[in-house]
Amino acid sequence: MLYRYMDMSEAMYELRLLAGNGYTQPLTAYEKTRLVERTKAALMRAKEEDGLEIQGKMRDLIAAMLNESSTNVARMESINNNATPEVKEQLKSGNMGITAAYEAAKLPPEEQKAIADKVAAGEDIRAKEIAAKVAEKKAGDNYETPHPESITSLCYSCQRYKDCNVKTGTCEKCDQYINKAEAEKTEEQRYNEEQDRIDKQTRKKLQERADKEKMENLPSAGKAVDKVHEIKIAASYYDDVTSGRKRFELRKNDRGYKVGDTLKMLEFEDGKHTGRIIDADIIYMLEDYAGLEEGYCILGIDVKAFSGMVSETDTGGGGGRADRGAKEL
Repeated sequence: MLYRYMDMSEAMYELRLLAGNGYTQPLTAYEKTRLVERTKAALMRAKEEDGLEIQGKMRDLIAAMLNESSTNVARMESINNNATPEVKEQLKSGNMGITAAYEAAKLPPEEQKAIADKVAAGEDIRAKEIAAKVAEKKAGDNYETPHPESITSLCYSCQRYKDCNVKTGTCEKCDQYINKAEAEKTEEQRYNEEQDRIDKQTRKKLQERADKEKMENLPSAGKAVDKVHEIKIAASYYDDVTSGRKRFELRKNDRGYKVGDTLKMLEFEDGKHTGRIIDADIIYMLEDYAGLEEGYCILGIDVKAFSGMVSETDTGGGGGRADRGAKEL
């Protein structure tokens, strides 16, 4: 039993009664709607007569007092303010739920009355149908009948869909929304998703690192890139080149040779590659010189490696080819 204290005003006493009803009494949809209306009126009265300070939105305060969501309170306020007596009567009789009444309250009075009359006659009109009518009314001539794949209501993906009494086909935001797919995932699914996320981040970081290294290794402006030229060398010259006796090549400059490039010289005998190779750097270049045929050049080369070379140990640590820094391929 709720007692009234001597210094308690009528408005404050009524607020305590209303709040108690919201928490302790099982109420119908219509009774909840009326309770919201009475609570709002009592709050306004307490504010004017008793100087009650209301912080934040009044809707949120009413929701907290009556153990309701702010969304539901907003819908009930809309019914109280906009629904016709006929719609409220059908809500009171239980023929129409809060969601249907809320959607109907968005329509003109004559259309609300028509819907209420159909409901009173026993016709089953769902909230979704009324919401579609509201959307059609808003869109006017540009209205298109929605297709299932275009419905974006949160309700259909909410874990509370079956038990919710205010679900609609047009909901875009709800403070009670719980993503059904997310809430019902198994531990294994969550683990796999986490691993996929980590793998994705790792791949992204590796790609970013590779892109960064690629950019860092780009040739600077004005600096040409050294090339590797694969050319043939007659078997009769192979030993002369590897021994260091022949440190030049006379070549037609049809490859754009330049100092710093590398020659990969493939030994050929009787028209066939023997398998032996010489790697040499171009360290000097002579062209456009008297006595040189036009288009030809002389390349000074430094042998770095070749097939079948003799190691320093085999030569007794002496000079020769190993002293020039060449290595065996």
